[in-house]
Amino acid sequence: MAKLPEKGQTLWGFTVTERNSISMLGAETAELFHPFSGARLLYIHNDDRELGFNLIYRTPQLDNLDSNHILEHLMLCSCPSYPSRDVFFDMDSKSYSTFMNGITDNTCTCYPVCSLSMEQLIKLMDVFLCCMEEPEALKDHRFFMREGLRFELEDTDGELSMLGTVLSEDWGHLTDLEENADSAAAQALYEGQIAANLLGRAHFHYKEITFEKIRQTYEQLYDYSNCLMILYGDADLETVLRFLDEKHLSRFKSRNLNLRPLFGGPVSSGFRKTEVKSPAYEGSPAEHSSVIDYTIDLSGLSQEDVICMGFCAGMMDQDTSPVQRAARSLGLNNIIDVYLDTALARPVLKFRLQNGDKEQQELFFQAVNQGLADMAENGIADELYHAVIKENRLADLLMRETPHLGFHLSEDIGRFWSLTGRTDYYSLYERTFTHFSADQEQSILRRLAKQVLNPPSAVLSAAIPVPGLAEALEQERDRWLREKKASMSPKELQALIRETADFKKWSAQDKSCLDFLIQPEQLPEPEEDPPFFSGLRHGIFCCGSPSPLAGIGSYQLFFDLSELSGEDWNYLTLYQMLLTELDTRRFCVEQQKNMEQEYLYDCTFDELYPDADADENSRPMMSVVWSGLTEDFEISLDFLLELMRNGNYEDRETISQVIEKYLPDYDLSKSENGPSLAYSLAERYIRQDSRFRFQLNSPEIYHFLKNILTILIREQAHPDDEAARTDANQISSSLYTLAQKLVSRRKLIFLAAAENASLEHILDRASTLLSQLPERNENGFMFSNHLSLPSWDQAPSLRTAACIDSSLEELRMLGDFKKVPEFKGRFLPWLLAAGDKYVKPAVRYQGRAYDSGIDFLLPAGYFTLWSTEDPDIESTLSVFNRTGQALAELKLTPEDLQGYILSAYAQALPPIGILNSRMRAMRRYIMGISTVYINEMIRNIRNSTVNDQKEASDLICRLLKSGPVSVVGNEKIILEYKNRFDEILKIKEKNGTV
Repeated sequence: MAKLPEKGQTLWGFTVTERNSISMLGAETAELFHPFSGARLLYIHNDDRELGFNLIYRTPQLDNLDSNHILEHLMLCSCPSYPSRDVFFDMDSKSYSTFMNGITDNTCTCYPVCSLSMEQLIKLMDVFLCCMEEPEALKDHRFFMREGLRFELEDTDGELSMLGTVLSEDWGHLTDLEENADSAAAQALYEGQIAANLLGRAHFHYKEITFEKIRQTYEQLYDYSNCLMILYGDADLETVLRFLDEKHLSRFKSRNLNLRPLFGGPVSSGFRKTEVKSPAYEGSPAEHSSVIDYTIDLSGLSQEDVICMGFCAGMMDQDTSPVQRAARSLGLNNIIDVYLDTALARPVLKFRLQNGDKEQQELFFQAVNQGLADMAENGIADELYHAVIKENRLADLLMRETPHLGFHLSEDIGRFWSLTGRTDYYSLYERTFTHFSADQEQSILRRLAKQVLNPPSAVLSAAIPVPGLAEALEQERDRWLREKKASMSPKELQALIRETADFKKWSAQDKSCLDFLIQPEQLPEPEEDPPFFSGLRHGIFCCGSPSPLAGIGSYQLFFDLSELSGEDWNYLTLYQMLLTELDTRRFCVEQQKNMEQEYLYDCTFDELYPDADADENSRPMMSVVWSGLTEDFEISLDFLLELMRNGNYEDRETISQVIEKYLPDYDLSKSENGPSLAYSLAERYIRQDSRFRFQLNSPEIYHFLKNILTILIREQAHPDDEAARTDANQISSSLYTLAQKLVSRRKLIFLAAAENASLEHILDRASTLLSQLPERNENGFMFSNHLSLPSWDQAPSLRTAACIDSSLEELRMLGDFKKVPEFKGRFLPWLLAAGDKYVKPAVRYQGRAYDSGIDFLLPAGYFTLWSTEDPDIESTLSVFNRTGQALAELKLTPEDLQGYILSAYAQALPPIGILNSRMRAMRRYIMGISTVYINEMIRNIRNSTVNDQKEASDLICRLLKSGPVSVVGNEKIILEYKNRFDEILKIKEKNGTV
């Protein structure tokens, strides 16, 4: 890596003001200042090949209109140097970028981009900067009409409608309970201050939004003196500095904006209580559904103490902490989250009770203070303290595994800078963590607990869902629109009709920009799989891959599920829910909670059923993945097996408490489940693996768990009832039997990626421990090869809808090319062309969806047409169905196609971390996924020519004609188009179908 300039050195108008290092990133940093423009740049230099750039502006929420968010959408629409209908989507769909976005926060607005090409990165940086300097959207109000808010009227007898991309996005969050809870707490805590205003509230303030207010916001906020740029990775710093100075910064004299004081001001002292009604749709649960927050202002703490408070919050968030214990002792069996919230304009410590009732507020408040008092006096258990410290250390060691790390780092630094003016967040974090972890007496923790026990300012708030309020707000909006139309003169009506027609004509124009392209010949070759080896060890099939990372490893187990049958499948969810919640033969629950943090980092359980390509591995399996220090491997595996085998399933009182606590998480009718549910419903039609997962995690699981809870409660209420006891005993027996069937050495597979010096020992110890597992269950019966899955013989519907508690829809249509040999990589750019030139304009620009497009998943072998937060089922599905035909009619230039080649290549070849790349290679081997085939497809992307258009169009037509469709969202809208579907799931009710 090149040497960074020293402090005080000047290059291309920049002077180095600070030099630092971030050891967990293997990085050196340099902060540079450009006096003429007032801009700052932080360079984080390491050997990461994925380069990142983020343009960050300090943007206080000056109002509740979501003005900064609307402005963020407008900034990257067009500019004189790069004229377009939407240059952001030009770049996103036609460049070699691995990540790109625009992100509005409560304190700053970010414009990040990542790429594996230095040349591509600089070209995209130029587009971003030109758009910031002279956004065309602030001259042409039609961009505002599209992205922010517009009124449409087709004729004098028609209905007046109100549309806009950001408005639609915000309206889609109407029933977001946690967002409404956050707003209630901020309004009460910081009443009258900018800190009280949160983003995403336009749906409550649409009457006040105007184009002029957005233009004023730009003038107030956008200047290089109010900007931080962050460059990340193994970049050419001098080339970047020269480019920035010559092409941009030297042309703009600093206005010396200083907006940090807007975040300041005294916070009203004292304790306050507040309640807010949160909109919900009819049929949504009202009981056990509220969010209760206790929010403590931390404005008076130093930056070091704020970071330390984050560590303390992580400890209080654990089930074994004094706060959680106090809650249980007072009879609160709810999920209680504790976290440091730095996304607000002021840092706060938040205690959040989920799935509660407003009557629990005082008890919750008492539990928090009781726990804090205990911590202030006694600290926390040493086992918990050290477990959380180790968990944080593991997270730091594994940070380089994060994809698009340049973006994630810069987002954190941007928030920190927007409030403090400093860029040394991660250096400060490392120093503070070292100090905190060395504090064996827990003096820091006890001091901070004492401070927040009697805070200068705090709020106890409740967000209470009100079924029917969502419909009432929609009716209020519709009534206001009717009144607005009635108040307009005939002349005004005619003007609006002409404006609507003009807007639609303008929005339908195919105006794009391609001046940022690089040549496809510059694209890198796809990488081959990292080396790994495999074979039987002590009868266990093991795969290992050496890693250059010292002291850290990733592991995965595949347990065979072929023995399971009947209700075993439903019990699998309950079995996983109970892990670490029941005493085992060797460890009590408290020990398990601490050991899980220390030894099973990021441990996840998943079910899978690979298809026939996996040969003997084409069978139902349960996967367990975790990471940890290599020196702790044997302890981690031994502990994991103890958890999985030896739970005390006779402890039915605890089982009922656990189900009651986590049951709401399995209610798929919540609006946040819409996107994942839409994909699941569509994928299950084309993939055995997806169908298997959906059956094991279907909406019916919620009602299964609810029924189990009813049985257990009945036994506890009537201990002398023989029938109740028999039913409850059957639950314990089923769980015990499942554990015995599941945790065996039968067809067991183990994967490990670790440093070479430790890998052989890890594989040897793993195979030795795993070989000691039984191959028979405790009754001595051999495992069966018979597989009985619920409803496995019933094919899923081709066109499925699901009604959930949502105001808008998620739509998905899939095309399956996995078993279509004539589908080549050179057709993938044409898919993206269809998405960019046809689907997105029709559904987003001319339609009413928040966003839409086409993506593909190369290893999975399918592509997806999608729209999100969309109120138009009929028109969107019509667009989707016509995609192949529309592609045949598109007029694409070779330059257009060049852009789609770059984008397809970036999507097909995403960056991946060192450990993750090794684990992925071994997983592909187990699943029968050919990296050779994938790389051939990737290489073939560069062979795409304009002569492929007809063949691509015909193939896409064919695949979509037989592909599945799913729609998830608002029941009223779905039922209006019920004839479009073969099956409608009413998840808001008792999993009924229409």
